[in-house]
Amino acid sequence: MKTKLSLVLASAFALAACAPVAILNGITPASTFDRTKNVSFGTGERDVMDIYRADEPKADAPVLMFVHGGSWDSGSKDIYKFLAEGFTKSGYDIVVPNYTLYPEAKFPNFLNDNARAVAETAKTFPDRKIVLMGHSAGAYNVLMLALRDEYLRNAEVKLCETVAGVVALAAPTGIVPLESERLIEIFPDRFTGEDAALNNVTSPTPPLFLGHGESDTTVYPKNSQALAEKVIARGGEAVVEVYPGQSHTDVVKVLSRHFDGDTNLKSDIVKFIDSLPSSDRNHCK
Repeated sequence: MKTKLSLVLASAFALAACAPVAILNGITPASTFDRTKNVSFGTGERDVMDIYRADEPKADAPVLMFVHGGSWDSGSKDIYKFLAEGFTKSGYDIVVPNYTLYPEAKFPNFLNDNARAVAETAKTFPDRKIVLMGHSAGAYNVLMLALRDEYLRNAEVKLCETVAGVVALAAPTGIVPLESERLIEIFPDRFTGEDAALNNVTSPTPPLFLGHGESDTTVYPKNSQALAEKVIARGGEAVVEVYPGQSHTDVVKVLSRHFDGDTNLKSDIVKFIDSLPSSDRNHCK
């Protein structure tokens, strides 16, 4: 039954964007979590986040914070119930924030929003470490929080004491300059300066897990591979995994309970999270 349902949903994902997510969220149970919606972390209209608390929490597990993608001009926390439940069923509490989008926000405004969301998460779970997660634009955002500690520092968060690790899925890291007119409006330096993740591998950072679909033609896997190579050469910790047959959106889809058997990505993320130290020591290298 699960196989047939997965095939139907996979076909739907290939045909459209919003409707399939609505279907997937509709068939995703709410029995594994208690959700608190629209928790404020600032004064802006999109300075809100949803908190999903696992009904059966995993002992000593960090809190996860997932940042959505959408090319920095679209996307919403409201469509990620399926992803949140994929982790609460495994015992993880997870926070999903919004952030200000273009044209209201340009680099680095959305990073400051995400940093305030981390600060609110740390305040809500004061005795827990945080693992930052993100997809596409959101993956870029969480990488930048980990690579340039000024954003978290300005939000009064100590990066290396608070963030245990980072999971970045299909992250654009700056292997080529941006060419899209809209993206150049968001990033005037076109990923050639401090706005590129690849240009910020200079300081200790928490361990990184970089996941990419082999069939991703939106953000090529080389983005993850190049960043991992640079972090490791500097002496940091980075794991990169490229998943055969997976597209740009597949790497999010497979975090749902209805697709998490289609690839090892979900289990690899859980293995990475569980490998992170839970002590109060410095998490950066």
